[in-house]
Amino acid sequence: MSTTSLTNNKILCNLCGSDHYAVVYDSTVDFPVRIVKCLKCGLMYTNPRPGPTQIKMNYEVMTDEYYIQEEQGLRRSANFILSYFKNEKKGRLLDVGCATGFLLDEARKQGWEVYGVELSAWASDYAKNKLQLPNIVQGSLKEANYPANFFDVVIFNNVIEHLTEPKEALEQIRRVLKPAGIICCNTPDVDSLASKVFGSKWWGIRQSHLYYFNKQTLSDMFEATGFVPLKVRSHARSFTINYWIYKFLGYRPSFKFLRSWLNSNAGWTKNLVRIDIGDQIEIFARKSRQLKYLHELELPIEVESPKEKMKVTVVLPAYNAASTLKRTLADVPPSVDEIILVDDCSKDNTAELARSLGLKVFVHEKNRGYGGNQKTCYKNALEAGADVVIMLHPDFQYDPTAIDQLIEPIVKGRAHAVFGSRMMKGGALEGGMPLWKHNANILLTALENVVLGIYLTEYHSGFRAYSAKYLNTVNYEANSDGFVFDTEIIVQGVVKYMKFEEVPIRTRYFDEASSIKLWPSIVYGLNILKTMLKFVLHKHGFRIKQFE
Repeated sequence: MSTTSLTNNKILCNLCGSDHYAVVYDSTVDFPVRIVKCLKCGLMYTNPRPGPTQIKMNYEVMTDEYYIQEEQGLRRSANFILSYFKNEKKGRLLDVGCATGFLLDEARKQGWEVYGVELSAWASDYAKNKLQLPNIVQGSLKEANYPANFFDVVIFNNVIEHLTEPKEALEQIRRVLKPAGIICCNTPDVDSLASKVFGSKWWGIRQSHLYYFNKQTLSDMFEATGFVPLKVRSHARSFTINYWIYKFLGYRPSFKFLRSWLNSNAGWTKNLVRIDIGDQIEIFARKSRQLKYLHELELPIEVESPKEKMKVTVVLPAYNAASTLKRTLADVPPSVDEIILVDDCSKDNTAELARSLGLKVFVHEKNRGYGGNQKTCYKNALEAGADVVIMLHPDFQYDPTAIDQLIEPIVKGRAHAVFGSRMMKGGALEGGMPLWKHNANILLTALENVVLGIYLTEYHSGFRAYSAKYLNTVNYEANSDGFVFDTEIIVQGVVKYMKFEEVPIRTRYFDEASSIKLWPSIVYGLNILKTMLKFVLHKHGFRIKQFE
């Protein structure tokens, strides 16, 4: 291994910018390629190489009919990648270097709104005309000029190793990826056993490959460009038996008899075989929340379906609320389009009164509890086409006149959920909250902030607004039917990287208002601790179905 200083060469390490490297491979036997390793960060790359203009032109005129022959295997490999997102709400998916569009076609079948970028005119034409895929751009990601915070998922499949500036490409992807979005990238693993065994004959050594990553340098590249790796795994590939044998012949030319044998047994060799030999890295990552990237995370998020006016629905989880219902409704502002009341098997005439007041009413035949009531509320609000759903207790404890302030961050695209906080501006104690409850609220909130890594002044308010996106994204049906539902739905939002805001509200504590008593409050606090533990376990790789 020889050591050289890049004194007269403009190709610096794309990861750390160093100009010192060691030559690890230099050959003109099969094709001219010289691979070097950065002495500072360990990234391997070709040096020298053609200029970026020439490289781009080569890809623009590229054709590969053999790629079409392996369509079935490529589709199966695509579904292996897409399986990672099976529990995600199907939004916008971008495939950078989409080739002929097989992955996009499979994603479209699963309900994704698909977009693709591809340099090859032949491949992009196949995707647009043969597969009838919309939103295909022939060109680079930069030339596509997508808006910021636009995509839920970006696929970067066998592309990063071909780029002259992979760092710049990842920065562009960070810009177009939503705050809660995920990127998937896979590339050959230069530290794999196959690479070490086959050396220069390894399939990953190609003249078209400009960078050679291992798990460490790929993770470092993602972290350097504003991403946090979520999962790193090997990538299994599906190809026909014919393909795998021809690959083997590339390593062992002396086995020429296999070629004629293949030609005489062409039928069964078209069967697919999925193999993972550990020489392909696949990484999933989300956008970093470091201080230097906060301005990107705080850009307005795009609402699901922009409308001139969003439908605003108030849901009332009611139990024995007949005495306070009229007072509550009297203060609901005219900006609300619909009010839904779910009666949780009340012992008074709550349901009859609500119907007489013109509300849409649903009644539980058996008492399901506070969380169970909310599940019915949200389900029916979403089915009725709500864009923003406000949960308001009908016991007149919360002030409905604050609804317009509560929904504003959602309507303006700043947040997915907004909570009315009794702790801001001293609203809780002024409203008559018992001191023991006030102090317990503060302690639990402090613990939740530490565990969840966000900052809220209160997690326990019964006056809150959710966007339809929030409710459609989290699995609220998996939550408790009890009071801890309010905390569980917040944790689910944190896991899905939803954006939260708070607004100060005033509350009223009086004899007729519903309130959790001491013993149920203790049980509630213990359930919160249990929920925090489940979140920690989920964060460290344990499968908690409720948070998936």
